[in-house]
Amino acid sequence: MDYIAHIASAFVAVLSWPNIVYPVIGTLAVMVTSFLPGIGGSTVKALALTLTLSWGAEPTMLLFGALVGGATFMGSVTAILFNVPGTAQSAAVLLDGYPMARRGEARTALACAAIASALGSTVGVVVLMVLLPLVRPLILAFGPLEMLLLAVWGLTTIVVVSKAAPLKGGVMAGLGFALAMIGLDPSTAQPRWTLGTDYLLDGLPAVPVLLGLFAVAEAMQLMLHGRTLGRDSTTRADGGSLLAGCLAPFRHPGLFLRSSMIGTLIGAIPGIGGTVASFVAYGHAVQTAGDRSRFGQGDIRGVIAPEAAVDAKDGGSLLPVLAFGLPGSEGTVFLLAAMMIHGITPGRPLLDQHMDLVWLLIWALFLSNWLTSIVGLAMAGWLARLQGLRTDLLAPVVLALAAIGAVASEGQAEDLLVALLFGGLGYVMIRQGWPRVPLVIAFVLGGLVEQNLVTSLRLAELGRLNPLERPQALAILALIVLTLVWTLRDRRRPAAAPAVPS
Repeated sequence: MDYIAHIASAFVAVLSWPNIVYPVIGTLAVMVTSFLPGIGGSTVKALALTLTLSWGAEPTMLLFGALVGGATFMGSVTAILFNVPGTAQSAAVLLDGYPMARRGEARTALACAAIASALGSTVGVVVLMVLLPLVRPLILAFGPLEMLLLAVWGLTTIVVVSKAAPLKGGVMAGLGFALAMIGLDPSTAQPRWTLGTDYLLDGLPAVPVLLGLFAVAEAMQLMLHGRTLGRDSTTRADGGSLLAGCLAPFRHPGLFLRSSMIGTLIGAIPGIGGTVASFVAYGHAVQTAGDRSRFGQGDIRGVIAPEAAVDAKDGGSLLPVLAFGLPGSEGTVFLLAAMMIHGITPGRPLLDQHMDLVWLLIWALFLSNWLTSIVGLAMAGWLARLQGLRTDLLAPVVLALAAIGAVASEGQAEDLLVALLFGGLGYVMIRQGWPRVPLVIAFVLGGLVEQNLVTSLRLAELGRLNPLERPQALAILALIVLTLVWTLRDRRRPAAAPAVPS
């Protein structure tokens, strides 16, 4: 009863004056920054750390709850309209969202993303409410072996997106793995392929690479092949149906719920983050679909799955932060820093003595996600009209924003060079018909696979890890096998092979 009382009192407190001001301002601020490709919410979170130094604990938790929860949807807006991921975790949404916009269904895709975002965050918060008292055994059940298998499960997506061009897909996946290995060797801590520079010791930064492959490459494509973003002159820039987009998650309830649970689970595992959650959910959507040929061509299921997963992961990512002080995503790194600055100790002290602060944070997260979706839905018609801009005017703006985002992500000038190099690579891949998606998936998951593989093998050598004694690992392994069998069973049916999205 005390637990329920804390939930109810915190809900009332969040909606009271002046508490409501903090999550609203935080949400609007992070929406604006997330709309700018590459900048995302990291910049505003870093600024908020200094802003809140003189604040009390309650307004700080209210603000950072909003900053954690409000960044996702606007990043998907730029992905859908311009094929430019506003944040790294929005990259999976553009695979089908952008083709829908090109087909004249921009408003449908935006509305679907908005509703899937709000409902996915709701699932994440509900799961957080249920599991918070039981969080310790849940988090401790996932070790290096389980994280390795989870990443391998995500890699099965490559099998699907490469079916129409398996050789090209395999080559791109190999390149992605090679790029992921740049940096320090996890087993020896020796520099590897760093070209003698300190910049590459931590590996290639994901944001400039993704911005280059998608934003810069797309800007080059637009500048060199000027056109409007619509497929032809008869396509309405603001076409599509808001109602159809809003109803789409309800028409695919199974996919929505499964993707939300995938996002919540991955969010609860420290260090994986929303990018992995979105690609795993997208791969799950493709692999469980009866008709896969539409994926990559503008299938609304390709918007529902990653958007639901990446917003549900916010609720899951709070579990390791609150219970162990382990950041489950990029956004929660700043949250943890703010908690430490204000003397809030995660774990038993927080869960036993400051449950009021915990639920202020959770309700601020919930409010922020819904406010973002409501504002985005209200602006969907206006935003969709941006799709009809002349590309000779839009391309320089996209290129400039991508350059700013690349530098702002880590604050290093070398990031701009990386974005430009991968922009050139992405443009060549577009013109030559080489798929970018297998490269991105392998690059995002490659480091996670290698690190946890090395750790798992070392633990096995020391006799501290027996896979047969870990039922959760066997369960994930069974999912991998079932996924591959389900995906490959109709390989001999050429009509079902999807085109490889670029």
